[in-house]
Amino acid sequence: MAQKLFLTVISFAGFLLASFTSWANEGVDAVIEKVRSPSYDCPSQSLLPELEDALALESISKQQHFALTVAKGQFLICRGKYEEAESLLLKAIMQNDIDRGSYAFASAIYQIGFSYDARENPARCKYYQQAQALSSPERHSDIYTSSSLGLINYCSDSTEPGIRLGKMFGVLKRYSDNGSPGELAHIHNAIGLLYGSLEQHALAAEQYLKAHEMGLQVYKGSNKVSIIISAIVSLISSGQTERAYQSILELGTLNSEIDTPLTNFLYQYALSIYHRKTKDYSSLAYTLPDLEKATANISSSLGEMLVAWHKAELCLHENDLNCIEEYLAEVESTNTAAIPRVFQSNLDYLSFNVAMYMALGNMERAKAALELYSKEVTKRRELTQDSALIIGAANLYTRIYDLESAIEQAEQRRKNTLYTAVIIFLLLGSITGYVLRRKHLARKAIDPVTQLLNANSAIARINKLDAPKKGRAIAIAIFDISNLRDITRKMGSTQSDKVLRQIAQTLQNVTRGNDILGRFGTEQFILCLHNIEERSARQFFDRVQNALDNTFENEASSEHIVVESQMSVFIANEKITGLNDILDDIAMSIDMGNRTDNR
Repeated sequence: MAQKLFLTVISFAGFLLASFTSWANEGVDAVIEKVRSPSYDCPSQSLLPELEDALALESISKQQHFALTVAKGQFLICRGKYEEAESLLLKAIMQNDIDRGSYAFASAIYQIGFSYDARENPARCKYYQQAQALSSPERHSDIYTSSSLGLINYCSDSTEPGIRLGKMFGVLKRYSDNGSPGELAHIHNAIGLLYGSLEQHALAAEQYLKAHEMGLQVYKGSNKVSIIISAIVSLISSGQTERAYQSILELGTLNSEIDTPLTNFLYQYALSIYHRKTKDYSSLAYTLPDLEKATANISSSLGEMLVAWHKAELCLHENDLNCIEEYLAEVESTNTAAIPRVFQSNLDYLSFNVAMYMALGNMERAKAALELYSKEVTKRRELTQDSALIIGAANLYTRIYDLESAIEQAEQRRKNTLYTAVIIFLLLGSITGYVLRRKHLARKAIDPVTQLLNANSAIARINKLDAPKKGRAIAIAIFDISNLRDITRKMGSTQSDKVLRQIAQTLQNVTRGNDILGRFGTEQFILCLHNIEERSARQFFDRVQNALDNTFENEASSEHIVVESQMSVFIANEKITGLNDILDDIAMSIDMGNRTDNR
């Protein structure tokens, strides 16, 4: 019995452990999905602690551990820690029993290539090729696009530049219809790199700025400044120093918002090369300590060499020969392979070497440095003067511009058509509604038999009248047709509506356009005169009643028909209030008059 109970407890514990492991693994999968970012973007740095916590769990699977490690590599790259990321990722992909068809594996391969790319290491091409082979436009499309752009830009030395330009255009065309801002920014950035390699720095700067503008819509963290730094370098290289400075100010604003070690380095880097290029040595000396500090925070060998170079620039400016000799001794003791290619081909750096040796009086070394400088200048002159390259670059620019313009124009036409249709629909709807409402209100305001205002409409208009001018009045008269039934009997019982319309027509003929005339009751009509002298009003009402009584004077009938009407008048010298009570009193006086006559 005890043994059976023990086995039951063990089984239950195993079930709980399995359930907990399953729940924990689901949580880790959620973290992997959360920290995953496209190859051309950076994950939010605020997610790194959550990633580290997940990595520390003992229950995670080997593939989960691998995916988290790859994500950490991308975090490191986005912080500028390329060597650390490279070491971590190379170790990760060497493991057995990991899924080499997964997104994480393709991402690791691409990131290794990118870390080499950041230091211009030719080994990048091997990894870009492998990353491209592991992906496709349908599968891991971001990695496929990024690795393809890298291969076009850096790994096609044997391909004619015109072909490279055509390939780049093909990539842009593929994404132009439905590419996201992040993808398009990535492509424009790559086009900028290609223009830069052809010494077309003005065109490169334009592409970088366009990529930066698009990237700001989606990029997060340090990736917001990764493209604008390229734009700044190209602007400076093409002599657009004022635009470069404006971009540096924007970079400074972004850096103050993001404030990561990498963005701090890029901002200080941009400032230093701007001051060096404009020969503002006092500002260069002021910013160098900040650049040195920022470089130490990201452990960048390129940054360290740049700091040393700029310090030596200041020494040369101040003619500090001992400082220059120390710098040259340090450079000569460095392995040539460790010097970045960007230094070996940078004309500013090469001319700086010439100036240092001349300052030291070492003409032999100065001559050798001058030969290197001249060789690079000749190489670039041949590159920029190659008509095929210039025409190819111009054609690509035109095709890209035309494609972008066509896309923008089509989108604008679509929006304009939509806006026009909506505006027309709203206008037509408003006009139709207004007309229908006016017709409806007009129908409600008119007595259908006499086509005069009905009682409610006439009263509403009288209530709206302003106070009369001084010495003038508002005069109201109600006319009661006391023998309407006799008239109808004489003209025929079917002619009642005709009788009323003829009486109404008589009233319309003798009243003015601005008078308020309406049917007040079955046998009554109301007439209101505004801003009239009291005496004139009474005379006018008498004429109206006289015309009313003679309505059927010319009627061809065996019997002479005379309209018998009673009139009651109310005159006010100020704005009328309590009109309903006034009209009740007028109607009552008419009724009393009729009763007196009947007696």
